[in-house]
Amino acid sequence: MNLQVAHPLGYFRPTTVHEVIEIIKTAEEKSYKVKAVGSGHSFSDVALTRDYLIDTHGLNKVLPVGRLSLKPTVEPRNLFFTECGILIHELNAALDAENKALPNMGAYTGQTIIGAISTSTHGSGITLGPLASMVEAIILVGEAGEVFQIERTAGISSGPIAIEGVSVKFIRDDAYFLSSVISIGCLGVVYAVVLNVCDSYLLREDRIFSNWDSVKQKLQQGDILRQNRHLEVLINPYELPGKEKHSCLITQRNICPPDTKTNWFRLHRAVLYTIIGWFVPDFVMNSVLRFLFNTFPKLTPAIIQTSLKTLRDGCYIDKSFKVLDLGKANNISAYSTEIAFPSNQYINAVDALFGLFEKIAHDGGQYITSPFSLRFVKSSDHYLSMQYGEPGDFVCMIEFPVLNGTVGGIEILARIEAEMYKFGGIPHWGQYNHAGIGDETLSALYPKFGAWMEVYRKLCPNGTFQNDFTERCRIIS
Repeated sequence: MNLQVAHPLGYFRPTTVHEVIEIIKTAEEKSYKVKAVGSGHSFSDVALTRDYLIDTHGLNKVLPVGRLSLKPTVEPRNLFFTECGILIHELNAALDAENKALPNMGAYTGQTIIGAISTSTHGSGITLGPLASMVEAIILVGEAGEVFQIERTAGISSGPIAIEGVSVKFIRDDAYFLSSVISIGCLGVVYAVVLNVCDSYLLREDRIFSNWDSVKQKLQQGDILRQNRHLEVLINPYELPGKEKHSCLITQRNICPPDTKTNWFRLHRAVLYTIIGWFVPDFVMNSVLRFLFNTFPKLTPAIIQTSLKTLRDGCYIDKSFKVLDLGKANNISAYSTEIAFPSNQYINAVDALFGLFEKIAHDGGQYITSPFSLRFVKSSDHYLSMQYGEPGDFVCMIEFPVLNGTVGGIEILARIEAEMYKFGGIPHWGQYNHAGIGDETLSALYPKFGAWMEVYRKLCPNGTFQNDFTERCRIIS
């Protein structure tokens, strides 16, 4: 089931920044719009266009940091310079070859790095911001093929990068930087990015079975958030008769000393989880689950309970990017909605969700077909980040996956989104959402939307990068 399909007038796969420049110039000469896309991992319409579509996978080279005009006081050791279309798993491999790693990442590695950054993709941990927090500089191709290097006011460079045959305009300004890093493709085509990375490190992952009443108490006390580098909670949306109310799986991840021995005898996580991954093809698993959910919907709570128990595990240790990658579960054919909640509202939102799920199941026999997850992310200062907030605070990202082809999935997600606005929820750009439609305008959701629009109108006065998505979100030059 494809939630979004595009049939663009022109499809391009450039391999150089010069080709990107020419594509944009040609589009403008013919009065067409331009949209750059990565791996098409978004479930929303954020990547659609009917005009010119730029596939960025050909822009996947690692670039030498030495090409940057760094300030003498800037240490280049932990800077990593790459083109926009490199896949995250390719980036991980390139970093690992240099004994480096991303400080944090999401659970999936098939996205392009800029596709993930520009939609405010995140990992988990109240001391760790979204991927955009790693960005030190971006190279952006805007209207008329003009190229910009954009950094914070106190940025890392003393001048722009030299690109043969191209004039690069150097912008060192907080407002431009905080608008352009998470810009959902509206300001132009990001050609390259400079990331702040770290030395390679090991993570230990423990997965503990619990219940919502116990987890809720720990979250309210706060120690479980402060004592773990990463914390995630998977929750059964339903109660089972005679069982603990709303079973949970707590995932805790923490850095290990460099000399810690890894689990060399384990390929990935829990034994049962690994065996199922080995011997059950993805299409078989998807088909069996879809049949069970649609034919016997009342079994949904028990199926979810079984899946949570399957994921229980203790002491999985490996390199950070291997532990953070969710692995086999990413192959389940699904779509989802994800919503950011303020730190003082997410528990109330979870409690309200239980009532919503019970009502939908009782009144219409419709069930959400997966546990929903809580992840905790340090607040961001980027204007269009769902995690935007006060320094030192955090947000809770709650994700609601639905198996493709199961009855009522789209409708359930729409009900969830409508209910969650009551708790200050902000939908993820790249996940299924209706942001910008009706009363929930972006001005209401994003305190800095006005400031972002000021930068947008300066960089894109002609609307070259507009599409249906920008129109519904009222992003109009």
